[in-house]
Amino acid sequence: MSKRFSTLDTTRLLFEHPKILFRMIERMDRNEARFIRESDLVAEVMDYTRGLGKADRERVRLALNTDNLFRSGLIIDIIKADGERRLVFQDALINLMRACNASLYQELTDARLRGHLVTLRDVRNRLETSSFSDADPDYTELRDDLNERVSQLIGLLRQNVLRMQTISAQLADLSGDASRAPEKYLEFRQNLFEQIVTLYERHIKPTLVFLNPDTRLTDGSNLFETLEAMVRLLEGHDDHSLADQLFRSSISLNALYKPIQAVAQEVEHFLRKTRRGMAQYNAMEHFYGKLRALKDDTETLSLRRKWLEGGDFARSTGFLVGLRAQQRPKHYAFGQSSSYYQLLFSELELRLSDLRRQSEVPVLQEVAGSGRESRVDLQRINQLYQWLETLELRPTADLVRELHGRLDGFIPGYRFADLLAALNRLVNSPPEGMQVTTTNRFRTLEQAPDCEQFVYRKRRLETNTTDTEQEPDHA
Repeated sequence: MSKRFSTLDTTRLLFEHPKILFRMIERMDRNEARFIRESDLVAEVMDYTRGLGKADRERVRLALNTDNLFRSGLIIDIIKADGERRLVFQDALINLMRACNASLYQELTDARLRGHLVTLRDVRNRLETSSFSDADPDYTELRDDLNERVSQLIGLLRQNVLRMQTISAQLADLSGDASRAPEKYLEFRQNLFEQIVTLYERHIKPTLVFLNPDTRLTDGSNLFETLEAMVRLLEGHDDHSLADQLFRSSISLNALYKPIQAVAQEVEHFLRKTRRGMAQYNAMEHFYGKLRALKDDTETLSLRRKWLEGGDFARSTGFLVGLRAQQRPKHYAFGQSSSYYQLLFSELELRLSDLRRQSEVPVLQEVAGSGRESRVDLQRINQLYQWLETLELRPTADLVRELHGRLDGFIPGYRFADLLAALNRLVNSPPEGMQVTTTNRFRTLEQAPDCEQFVYRKRRLETNTTDTEQEPDHA
């Protein structure tokens, strides 16, 4: 007696080595068949297991033997035709494998969609003559059948949406040779156009028509009209629970229209691309696929794999080289404390005061390079000192930057020499009731357009707390 595995062990091995059935399902879809040839399965198993260890190789070959698959119930029928054996697998197993790989989702054709619509119309007709009594087994069976049909339709359409949302990779595969053979681009574009039009006409457009509530069909009501009729029937016979459930299902179906419409627009936009645009499109899809593969590695049972291991990707592409050396952009957010708003309004008042005093800004004489005269330089500083006497200042943690902001744009021909002069004046003669404190922290200022830099020691302008004690008044 040959070694055999239970259904659970066989299924477990199939999901531990899913590539075998993935490739078989791809071949089955490519041939538009509902079976897998035994010879193809044997060849695929032998080819896949060559890279496994001896124990794993023997285990997989025994589990995927035709006799073991048939005895375990995963193969429901073996058809002999044209001198070959054709294996029909359980629909549940095939559908579960498709659910594990979005690329294996089947696009819904017009025939399949109309088949679901005809089934729902039949349920509606049977519902019109139903007793609507929970004691009637015909009605309870009809209600269960309705729930199953609607849930199955929603599941198929959601899978179809996920399949269509991966159409970018499919378009990249179809146009992969666009950048490699520019001399055959016109012929290639014609073939590409035919394939994409077939995809659009056979799969995308029928789904759009099926999910459009405004569609008018010659043979009867559309999907949403059929569901609305059943909702009215159920509400009229006080079955509000099923009516609400059916109404929510119709909302879910209606929400699937927009993502499929976005896919249709993407296909139309792709057909208008030039050869260079296709090459750029394929490059982006290529690297996006690599990032998706890195993300898939984190979706395993290992709790340690939480982050993308993208070091090799960054070094191989060069996209991110030097990115860590760049500072992140600082966002500006309003604070919540009252002191924050007091500082903000105080700064606005000072700036508005400077604008109002625009007419009082001294006209300083320009001083150019090493040819300046001491007389002109002295006159400029004296005018600057006179203007500083009327300048309103408040306590600040960085007096140099504060002065730079106040002088730049207000003083004609402003330069760092003016800042030094103003700073020296305030250090030696601070405003009344204030003092200047020098720290050991250094900061840098830049001035356009010459990109001149000024490294300074940070100074604080503080309120003077060392007031002289006053003697008490004697009566």
